[in-house]
Amino acid sequence: MLLGVIIGLSGVAVGIVTGLSGLWILSSFDIVSLPKDVYPTSTLPLDLSLLDFSLIVSGAFVIVLISSWYPAKKASEVDVLKVLRNE
Repeated sequence: MLLGVIIGLSGVAVGIVTGLSGLWILSSFDIVSLPKDVYPTSTLPLDLSLLDFSLIVSGAFVIVLISSWYPAKKASEVDVLKVLRNE
């Protein structure tokens, strides 16, 4: 389970860095432009609240814990001697 949590948390950390970098790039440079006659604004509105950010990170952490716990539980139920005898 520890290995799954380590891999999952590294993925969450890479996702945080990538997401915040993308948010910074989109807010700093005018990459996406919207037609002014269709939308009330010509730039892409970007808003990330601290609550949204913390809910996303905690949700990803819960998913990592659940997806690491289930295979570890199933692996702990396997009788190693029985598997090695059939090899």
